[in-house]
Amino acid sequence: MATIYEDDSRARQLIADMLQDPTVRIRSPKEVEVKLAKIVADGPDNMHFICDFDMTISRHWVTESNGQKVRNMSSHGVLANYCRLNTEVGTNAPIPNTTPTPKRDRISEPETQRLYDKYYPIEISHQMTYEEKIPHMVAWWDGAHAALITQRITHEDIAEMVRETPLELRELLSELLVLCRDKNVPFLVFSAGIRDIIEEILSSRSLFHPNMHVVANKMGFNPTTGFCDHFEDPLIHVFNKSEFQLESTPRYYSMIEHRRNVILVGDSKGDLQMSKGVRHDLCLNIGFLNHDVEALVEQYKEVFDVVLVGDQTFSWVNRVLEEVR
Repeated sequence: MATIYEDDSRARQLIADMLQDPTVRIRSPKEVEVKLAKIVADGPDNMHFICDFDMTISRHWVTESNGQKVRNMSSHGVLANYCRLNTEVGTNAPIPNTTPTPKRDRISEPETQRLYDKYYPIEISHQMTYEEKIPHMVAWWDGAHAALITQRITHEDIAEMVRETPLELRELLSELLVLCRDKNVPFLVFSAGIRDIIEEILSSRSLFHPNMHVVANKMGFNPTTGFCDHFEDPLIHVFNKSEFQLESTPRYYSMIEHRRNVILVGDSKGDLQMSKGVRHDLCLNIGFLNHDVEALVEQYKEVFDVVLVGDQTFSWVNRVLEEVR
């Protein structure tokens, strides 16, 4: 591959520009240049995107009105913070100008917060292997879904909860999605979050284009009651994304099965598994390192081809795609 593409001037210029940016970290510029050269030379008809949602498409940090930076809402958090859900310390408060829904059981936000407090330290632990973490992640996702199922959520609630709890998306996302749409590059959103919430967020902001598909945990609604009473299989958590085979989504798979170059974008090392269920010749891995930069940057550089530090925009991702023509 190197002997064919290593003299590509566009790839060389991209790397040179990246290396001038202190927010970009690259372990092996030459290896990345070779990958970029092939992606550029093969053109848009031979590539597709795989992108995580929470803290990748969405920002990691948001600034509150008092100037304090806090962690952005996740797709699970949008649902768990819905005002119609009962909590251990609150009541079922209907939204103004709507018909009150049936009384819901007491759980929700405090329960999901309890699960977060228990399992998030395990997710980010440096002392445990992926294999050791997996049963804890399954317990976390199962517990959160079980808590949400008790809340009698309807299809109509989905749009309302997305309106109620704004989730900040990463800057220049719209430009990336328009570039992919206009170049006819398939774009897969692959998430351990909630598909119904993600699709509503994208659709409500006119960001869900025909070339896109979402793989995430899907809510199941009872045809008689209209309430969500289960989550469909398979369960997707942060460490099992390699197990999902895109052949099970025929319409989208037909769009990508002959495209051999992949650009994968994520914010955790577990996201690297997203390309495992896709046949490809080359995968350019781009990682957003949103926090603990000095502690984690060397680990990220070992597994991601390009690391963008400090909750960056999609600027460099767009730069790469602009060269594919």
